[in-house]
Order: sequence, then C-alpha cells, then structure tokens
Amino acid sequence: MIPRAPAEPHTFSISLPVELTKAGARNVSQTLTTHNVSARGVLMNCPSCPIETGQEVEYFVTLPTHSSGAPVRLRCLGHVVRQDPELDVFAVSIERHEFVSDSSAMRRAS
Repeated sequence: MIPRAPAEPHTFSISLPVELTKAGARNVSQTLTTHNVSARGVLMNCPSCPIETGQEVEYFVTLPTHSSGAPVRLRCLGHVVRQDPELDVFAVSIERHEFVSDSSAMRRAS
C-alpha cells in the first residue's frame, strides 16, 4: 500500500474580528480582521502592527453567534509564520487554543 500524503486543511475565507494582545514580550491592543482561517492558522490584516516573522503572539478571534448570548471568543497562541507588507497582511499559526467567555478573555488580556 502506498502511504497517502496528509491532506491540506480547508481554508475558510471569512472576515472575523481579532484582537492582538501580545507580540513577543510586549502587551499590545490592536483590533484586526481575518482574511481567512484554517485549522493551522489565521491570515489577518495588519496596517501598522509591530510584528516580526517568528515572533510569538496571543490573539482572540470573536466567533459569530446565532443566539442573543455573549460572544464566543477563541484565545490562540502561535507564531507569525509570514508577512506580506504590500498587502498589509500576516499569517499566524494556531499552536494552542481555548474557548473563553468574553469576561474571562478580558481578564486574561490585561
């Protein structure tokens, strides 16, 4: 039997709000928007972010909700894997993640 190559994860073109809270050792507070999301990472806009390739980042993605409940946020830790200054975007990995309520996300970010 011939071994199969791992399948590429699906990428979803979706615009979601993102809050970048840490870049390396610096606390930051940048509100960004996703361009696309996959199981391995996120491509987001960055018109003026103090970001470097390889840098560790923490960010929160706010997911859409169909009910009138509190927003669901996904807290992610990863690294900047590439940048495209001409398009004002950068890609970050998702190495660890957890779902958090809005109030607990705000406590962690500070």
